[in-house]
Amino acid sequence: MNDAEVVHIVQNATGPAVISITVILSIIGAIFKNKILSYLGNVVSVILNRKTDRRKIVELVHHDVFNTLDRAVYEVKVQRYFTGKEYDAVKTRMCYDFTKVKSKVCRLFMRDFVKQKGIDGACPDNLKSMIIDLQNDMHAEYIRQVSQKWREKGIPEDDVKHVVHLFEKFRYDVVSSFSHRIESIFGSCFHRNNYERIVAIFDMWAMGIDLLPRDMHTTFENLNGKFKDIKY
Repeated sequence: MNDAEVVHIVQNATGPAVISITVILSIIGAIFKNKILSYLGNVVSVILNRKTDRRKIVELVHHDVFNTLDRAVYEVKVQRYFTGKEYDAVKTRMCYDFTKVKSKVCRLFMRDFVKQKGIDGACPDNLKSMIIDLQNDMHAEYIRQVSQKWREKGIPEDDVKHVVHLFEKFRYDVVSSFSHRIESIFGSCFHRNNYERIVAIFDMWAMGIDLLPRDMHTTFENLNGKFKDIKY
């Protein structure tokens, strides 16, 4: 293309047709101004959030829920239990062992969960089922392990079941709230991807773990001195 052709194109670009198109586009822009601005805002938002969308669930091995587990164990460790006005060493150790086992099991299950391959792209309904199964499996496993530990320490089977029942009774409201919140998280449009859904789940669990020392204290304060003379 030579210089003469370029000049010819530029001269034609200022013709009536271009002016008409410009006027029409200006009118359309004025009429649909808000919609256009909203669309551009969404495009900018997608661009700005693209980095967040690339975050992987495996990064949640560093979530604060694991620090919260450690803190709960320490808080229970320094608790002391009494029968009447006399220190009850067995009841105190039973409570501490329960908390240690629960913390160990939950830590292991949650870490393994976030390391699963393909979890970032899982269907939300499938992921919800996985979360519910995880919560149930954690509970069943730490109850199994702590019950076995207590039996090995000489606690009668009926008493083991009684203590477990008391704990589950006092934790019922927390566990029930977990179930409601899981349904809410997976039914919400505010969590854009599986990473954000799991963050919300872990935040919820961390809140429940913060309440664990209180519930352990309530459980074991309601026990009498029947374990006091056991060589635990």
